[in-house]
Amino acid sequence: MKKIIYNITLVILAVTFLAVVSVIVTKRTNNQIKEKELTNAVSDIKIKIEENKSASVNANKKVETKYKGYDVAGIIKIPKINIEYPIIDKTTDATMALSITKFWGNNVNDVGNFTMAGHNYFDGTMFSSTNKLKIGDVIEMTDLDGYTIEYEVFDKYVTDPNDINCVKSVKENTREITLITCINGRSNRLIVKARQNI
Repeated sequence: MKKIIYNITLVILAVTFLAVVSVIVTKRTNNQIKEKELTNAVSDIKIKIEENKSASVNANKKVETKYKGYDVAGIIKIPKINIEYPIIDKTTDATMALSITKFWGNNVNDVGNFTMAGHNYFDGTMFSSTNKLKIGDVIEMTDLDGYTIEYEVFDKYVTDPNDINCVKSVKENTREITLITCINGRSNRLIVKARQNI
């Protein structure tokens, strides 16, 4: 009887292990497919930004800049962790599943604090690697007029999920950005703050 229970336990453990591995592989594969889509989307958005430049000179008409039906606010690029994504103009569960999202603020590269949220998938995609950023690292923000501004990281900390003080500007009349992602199994938020590199 003990041997039968032992064998059943082994089978259950083996099936559970295979199921967990299958879920991890599927999620990683889906994230890699999403990464390719986002890379293509950034290329398309850059083309549309160039069209916007031409259109604004000729007819004061903006070309719509969208990703999967949602308005795009700009592009974020972080060379140190090798990411470049469109920033969707609003934060919802649906938009966060697609890309980085605008959480708070006016427009990309406006004076004030432009705050973004992104998932931590623990695989290097989205904001998974923002924990590797250090004071002095550079984040590039491109707005819909095609201007790219470099921001330098000046603060990084972990806080409670309900703490929204990070959306406030640290220094008035400056351009700041804030990156928010989950950490510690979603029980905390990692905040990375950067200011225009002048």
